[in-house]
Amino acid sequence: MDPLVAKVAARYRAARVAHRFIMAGLADQFETKIRDLLDGPLDSQKGKALAAWMSDNFHFKGSKTPKGGKDLKNTLSMLHWALDVGLGQGGNPEVLRPTIESDWSQIQPKLNDLVKLFTEEGGKVVPKEVKVGANTYRNLSGFPEKQLDDYIKALEAVFDELKGWRKKALAGGLEVALAGPGEFRGTSSGKYKSSEDVLYVRATPKILKRSRGTYAAFDYIIVHELGHRYEYKRRPSIDFERQEWFTSPYSQKEGEAFAELFAISNFGIKGSWKQETVDRFENFMTTGKVTEHEPVELPPHLKALVGR
Repeated sequence: MDPLVAKVAARYRAARVAHRFIMAGLADQFETKIRDLLDGPLDSQKGKALAAWMSDNFHFKGSKTPKGGKDLKNTLSMLHWALDVGLGQGGNPEVLRPTIESDWSQIQPKLNDLVKLFTEEGGKVVPKEVKVGANTYRNLSGFPEKQLDDYIKALEAVFDELKGWRKKALAGGLEVALAGPGEFRGTSSGKYKSSEDVLYVRATPKILKRSRGTYAAFDYIIVHELGHRYEYKRRPSIDFERQEWFTSPYSQKEGEAFAELFAISNFGIKGSWKQETVDRFENFMTTGKVTEHEPVELPPHLKALVGR
């Protein structure tokens, strides 16, 4: 095993605290709650509370669908929407009664399958949230425990790759959301959302198989996104949105220059950009001083024109 991965795995086992929602009798509880809703006038607040309970106890929102559970997952999702959103739309919740009753009539005969395929009662532990040290991982994709552990170990190994001052990007603890493709555009592996202070990671099997330590690799993209968090949290005192700080073509997009320098300098990646730009960035981030460009030596004919 790679020494870094082994080190992270050992620390992970020692630090890991999983917060799980393991409850007995979920099938009975579901029947009781839906009957309580349907036996009286439909109430949007009661429906929203039931929808929240469903989300907490049945893992049907992630990108993974258990074998044989596709139709059940779709019906559960439709019922959840009707309870969480539909009842609050319009003026009369009762118009949705036939829809809710129809969805429930399809779910009720399959409650045993629902528990088996989409809950921890079925023998599959699906943590909703896992805490490792100061970092919190949200399992939006509904991964079972073993698969979730693989993603967390891989990410903890990436965080261990942060060098020097860059480790401050993790200050205060990091919240990571392991999400499905719907949270992303294109093939991006990660996205930092400053409005939530959350690092979203595209949790699909191919992500963990991508090459490491190269430009646009899985670990590069994660570190690039941590660069956005560092810049957002610590507000460097100079403007990096100037041509003198551009490296890759992507760095010329608005708001990307600092994050690109953050990742390129962390991995020591060489490219078509000037190494001097990366060195000046590193010097500023470690000393707070900007190294001036070397003066350009004028050719003799131009010196004569300016009297030098």
